[in-house]
Amino acid sequence: MKKTKFIGVLIFFFIYGQYDVSSKDILNTFRINSMLHGVLDNSINPNDTVSDLSLQNPDDFLNITELIKKYNYPAEEYTLLTKDGYKLKVFRIPADGPVVFLMHGLICSSDDFITPGVKAGLAFLLAQKGYDVWMGNARGNKHSRDNIYVKPSEKEFWNFSFHEMGIIDLPAMVDFVLDKTGKDKLIYVGHSQGTTIFYIMCSLLPEYNEKISVMVSLSAVAFMSHIRSPLRYIAPFNEELLAIFYSLGVYELLSETPTIQAFQNTFCNTNPRAFTFCEKIIFFLGGFNYEQTNFEHLTVVFHHFPAGSSAKQLVHFAQLILSGYFRQYDYGPKNYEKYGSIIPPSYPVGKITAPVAVFYGIGDWLSESVDVKKLTSKLPNLIELYTVENENWSHFDFVYARDIKTLILPKLLSLIEKYV
Repeated sequence: MKKTKFIGVLIFFFIYGQYDVSSKDILNTFRINSMLHGVLDNSINPNDTVSDLSLQNPDDFLNITELIKKYNYPAEEYTLLTKDGYKLKVFRIPADGPVVFLMHGLICSSDDFITPGVKAGLAFLLAQKGYDVWMGNARGNKHSRDNIYVKPSEKEFWNFSFHEMGIIDLPAMVDFVLDKTGKDKLIYVGHSQGTTIFYIMCSLLPEYNEKISVMVSLSAVAFMSHIRSPLRYIAPFNEELLAIFYSLGVYELLSETPTIQAFQNTFCNTNPRAFTFCEKIIFFLGGFNYEQTNFEHLTVVFHHFPAGSSAKQLVHFAQLILSGYFRQYDYGPKNYEKYGSIIPPSYPVGKITAPVAVFYGIGDWLSESVDVKKLTSKLPNLIELYTVENENWSHFDFVYARDIKTLILPKLLSLIEKYV
């Protein structure tokens, strides 16, 4: 029953998150909607007011460059243009060491590697070791929400899935970083969808394998038929949901709208009852690991997450869940016109020659070990398959957990140092 209720919460935000709703309206909605009671578990007191639920961390409203500079690191910001007109933001903590490129997951952004703070944020931890740290942003998230040909208010702007990120966005960012640094290769670290688009790039554009010193996959996402996340219950209805979204003029999901910001300000703060509910959203999506919750910085995380995506991205992932294959977007009757075949072509991951290390967690609901091992069995240059030494390590722990410095960083450094 709770899974059904949680799915209802997700659909509520997918649709209404794109409209302008106040904090008071959101709080009242949660009070009167009995559907949510099982998910809230009394996290919200009916007598709370909006002001009662609005305690903030001083870092909550700082942007990524402000956060970097606050902790005495240099910060640089760049904008590059893709061949189809999208403006992508890339952030940097410059240093003289080897170049490391970090890439975020679905509905996320470069901020994921900063908001956990200097003791747990992966970008900070690598910068402390002298690496030249770059952080990318795929089309459609809050940092890359612009195009010289179409506006975000137009449907055509959102006509992309992670496929376009793999064949257009990521190659453009890799080339940009190598050009700026004068290097021939870079170290690539991807989380979740950040791994997906790497596999797409290096399987369909094999020349990019030569531009990668080593790739580290944190929670690899390619094959998805065994996921435990409640998203698997939405997957069978992906076509119907997309039709509903489009009929309502909803082409993007969970972007930084006034409604999402109002929700963050109302629930994702330091009030214990409100905070518990917001925390559960991440747990329900990617797996439960309470002991790794970084309470000191999680309110900051929530003010930068979610960062938005296209509805088509979610549908593409749903197709992977249902099909059991890692393949291109399924256009149904239009497949033959698009691909020359009835079934979409699979991504030829066997052509990925760059060295690849894969990290996974036993408690990851979105990157199940069976699916991960199916992927790694097809990679011709797998250098490591590493299980994180924490029995509950979940999907978002790879970016938000408090013990990244001890459970992820040593192994990560030992691998990449062999290739610099």
